[in-house]
Amino acid sequence: MKKWTSIVCLLMLSFAAQAQLNAEQESIRQTFFSFLKFYQKNEKAFNSFVLYKGKGKDNAPPYTVQWNEAEKYFNYLRKNVPYVGEAYIKAERNHFKFSDSCFKDDPTEEIAVGFDYDRWAGGQESIQYTIKWYTSSKNKYEVVIKGNTATLRIGSELYKGAEEKDRSWSFVPFVKEKGKWKMADNVYPAD
Repeated sequence: MKKWTSIVCLLMLSFAAQAQLNAEQESIRQTFFSFLKFYQKNEKAFNSFVLYKGKGKDNAPPYTVQWNEAEKYFNYLRKNVPYVGEAYIKAERNHFKFSDSCFKDDPTEEIAVGFDYDRWAGGQESIQYTIKWYTSSKNKYEVVIKGNTATLRIGSELYKGAEEKDRSWSFVPFVKEKGKWKMADNVYPAD
């Protein structure tokens, strides 16, 4: 009986240790949660930047990235968003360059590539929905830290009858800047 009890206790401790994040990992997860809440409160400010524009009638294609406006956006991030840093701004700049190249490659494309979803919350849904999605207590959170970089992996909750293999994952890259963990890019699906 003692052997059986010992095995059960060991399994429970093993599961609990696997399910919990250490303090540094938890601070990374909380940084992302704080960013989402900040974005929700400041969504209007984030969306006030006209980052691309159509040259056609009624803002129709061909599109171009508005680089002067992008610089204002980057300055807004530096001054007002404590959850992101220079790595995040560099990633955003690269996303904008990619979008601009897509605009040039296909000037008749109706969809503004890279701006056809909520850039900051990573989906087609409103921030109210995505906050619930990413912060659900039924999600699985994993944080892998390698030196000054880290990745927060978010496994969405499993619905009734689903198996672990059915879990969908998203990720958020992080980098340590000036001793603090900062988001290095937006949240994206891992698939």
